[in-house]
Amino acid sequence: MKFVDSHAHVFTNNLNFIPTARYTPNYDATPDNYISNLTTYGFQYGLLIQPSFLGFDNSYMIAAIAQFPDRLKGVAVVPMDTSLEQLKMMKKQGIIGARLNLFGVPLPDLTTPEAKHFLHNLQAVNWHLELHCPPSFLVKLLPQLQLFDIQVVIDHFGRIDPKKGFDDPDYQTVLSLLNTKQHWVKVSGYYRLGKRPESIKLAQKAYQALKERGLLSRLIWGSDWPNTQHEADETYKGNLDAFRTIVTDPKEQQAILGDNAIKFLTL
Repeated sequence: MKFVDSHAHVFTNNLNFIPTARYTPNYDATPDNYISNLTTYGFQYGLLIQPSFLGFDNSYMIAAIAQFPDRLKGVAVVPMDTSLEQLKMMKKQGIIGARLNLFGVPLPDLTTPEAKHFLHNLQAVNWHLELHCPPSFLVKLLPQLQLFDIQVVIDHFGRIDPKKGFDDPDYQTVLSLLNTKQHWVKVSGYYRLGKRPESIKLAQKAYQALKERGLLSRLIWGSDWPNTQHEADETYKGNLDAFRTIVTDPKEQQAILGDNAIKFLTL
């Protein structure tokens, strides 16, 4: 069985960070470091996610994929006016999706002509759209995306607000909107749901709810390495151990790390 880490980042601290970045790292997380983690913990493949502080400059991630083309693919951050030709070129470079990181920015309207054109272009190159945003955004965006034949990935359990908890009406609405034809959910980044042990308990509740919605075959995991903004407390091994605490059944673990992730990577 081959395993996939479906969410990680690479960068160095001397890259050109965007002026509006909410956070910038003061250390390096290199492709060699990441590949070492994959090998150490038994993962054959990794999916790199463009970090928000690098904006639309995906060049470092693309270079990392070129360095390890048999093991890495990527999810880019691109402006909505990116041409279809540019997307096709990036696909040849190992990019398989586009990410909207919507923390700290206004809720976008995906019904505008520009957004619709962008989404049709994603459809044309068979890219998925990854959403990193709070439940209050997801309840607006998921219905808009139902009109498009693209796969939608939801980061970090749907980023439940730890203050509102599992019973947050917005999060409950998100759960009701999910379906097995369009949606994937990353059961990762538990520590972004609050502090232990509450974060683990919240992740366990979310996991059970996702299973009850019939989404077990659409769940994937990522280390979220190097765990930006939580570097002092989180490690690769620690996140893998937390995953196995949240998902206790070995067959379900294998499905999420293996079968589901391989299917997702080769969509």
